[in-house]
Order: sequence, then structure tokens, then C-alpha cells
Amino acid sequence: MLAQSGRPFDSPQHLFEVKWDGVRAVSYIEGGRLRMHGRRRRDLATRYPELDFLAGLPSGLVLDGELVVLQPDGSADFRAVLARENAGAAGVAAAARRHPVVYIVFDLLYEHGEPLLELPLRERRARLTQVVASSPSPRLSLSEGVEGHGLSLFAAVRERGIEGIVGKRLDSPYRPGERGDAWLKIKPVHSVHCLILGYEPDAARGFKSLIIASDLDGALRCVGKVGSGIGEVERNELRRLLAARRCERPLLDTGVNGVWVTPGLYCTVNYLERTPSGALRAPVFVALLPEVLA
Repeated sequence: MLAQSGRPFDSPQHLFEVKWDGVRAVSYIEGGRLRMHGRRRRDLATRYPELDFLAGLPSGLVLDGELVVLQPDGSADFRAVLARENAGAAGVAAAARRHPVVYIVFDLLYEHGEPLLELPLRERRARLTQVVASSPSPRLSLSEGVEGHGLSLFAAVRERGIEGIVGKRLDSPYRPGERGDAWLKIKPVHSVHCLILGYEPDAARGFKSLIIASDLDGALRCVGKVGSGIGEVERNELRRLLAARRCERPLLDTGVNGVWVTPGLYCTVNYLERTPSGALRAPVFVALLPEVLA
């Protein structure tokens, strides 16, 4: 089941949970065996040997949750999860020791082999709580939530720099593969003014994405590329402006290949957070700004 994007709200008909920044995983426990896959249906069980204990849970369970590497302050370390995902077969054991995951579960789809998909979320959660309580391993954890108070939870996670929250209707069934308003993902959004350094060319559309820079610790730095959010009107205008400003070299080192333009074009970009290197994560183009910013 997937979530639509939404804005913070309060509602007594909703459960609000932290949106964990990890790898989505559905697990099947069948007769002492564990199968686990992500949204791309790729096998995950062999990549996370520290979760082998899940095979010892009662047969006939199907769990939905997130594989998360927790930092000492309890927040998720997404870079560490990516390192786990990119580890080759020979490096799985070492990666598990270096960055062990916790399986934070938020839904129970089958119990004793019986489907629970049509039950309301509140009942599935009650059964899931009992399943987690029966496990002796701290690597299986329930995704805690609060009922009704979405605004205060959102404020708390934003203050801590956590990815966001998910609001789930307590009476909702589970709809595999569907994205509806029964689940709403709510993420903090930041905005920044960026200088356009150049672009990635595309034969059909003129350019694939803009290469952008912004202020970082008092210095102008390349912060990545943005392609999402550019409509046809903006794209046509940008094509004209970029073509008129082409030059041989970028204003500063970018570490990427592109076609460069002379300084003077600016845009507003929304993003979720900055990576440790300063790059914008999940950037979305908002608007082209006047050529000279006040």
C-alpha cells in the first residue's frame, strides 16, 4: 500500500507515525523460512542476515515495514542503508556488522496464513503489537504512532530533522499496490534560491535537468541537479535563455558533465533536506527568478 502526499493536519480518525527513512520491505514467514522483498520485488532476506531471527516467528505471518539503520540519537541514517543496499554478496556479513538494521514494522497483512487486508488498520495494528511483543529481538520494532495529533508530531519530527510523518485512516483496509488518500505522507519542504550553472542536454527536450549552485557555509557550491517540476512553459523559456548564455566552462567546479552558461539565471528550488556534502535531496523546480536577485 502506498501513500499520497499531503499537508500536516489533526484528525481523531487518523493514526500518525514517523516516516522512517529506510528501505521498504514486506516479509513472509512460512514454516521456519523467511522471504523478504522490496517494492521492486528484489530478494532482501539474504542481504540482511541480522534479521534471520524473523524465520522463528509464527508461521503464516506477512509483515510490512521499513529497514532502518538507527543513529545514536534514534534518527534514521539513510546513507548507511544505501551502503547496505550497495554491498556486494561478498561484503554482506561485514556490512551487517558495520551498519545493522532494525526492522520497524507498521502493518500486519496475514496472521496464521489468514488474510487481514480487509480489517481496519486499528485492528491490524492491535494484532501487530502482539506479534512484536512476542519477539525477543530488539531488531524487530513497532512503528509507534499517536492518534489525532498530527500537527504536534509533524512539528516534533521537523525540529529533529526527521523525514516526515504518515497519517493513516484508522478504519482503512490494506490495498496492496494502491496509492490513495487513506495513507498520507507529510514531509517538511525547504526552499532555496539557486544559480543555474548549466544543464544536462537532451536531444528531444533541449535539456534533461539544470545543474545548480547555492550558498553553503558562506561559499557558492554546486548542490546537484534538478529536473522535476519544470513545466512546458518554463522549459520553453529556459531553452531560450540557456541557448543565449552558453559558454565553455562552468563558474565553479561541479563534478558533473554538462553544458555551461554564463552567470545570471536564478531559480527557486524546493527540497526535503541536504546531504552531508550539501547536495539537495529530492529537489523540485519551483520558478525561474529575475536575472538579478535583490
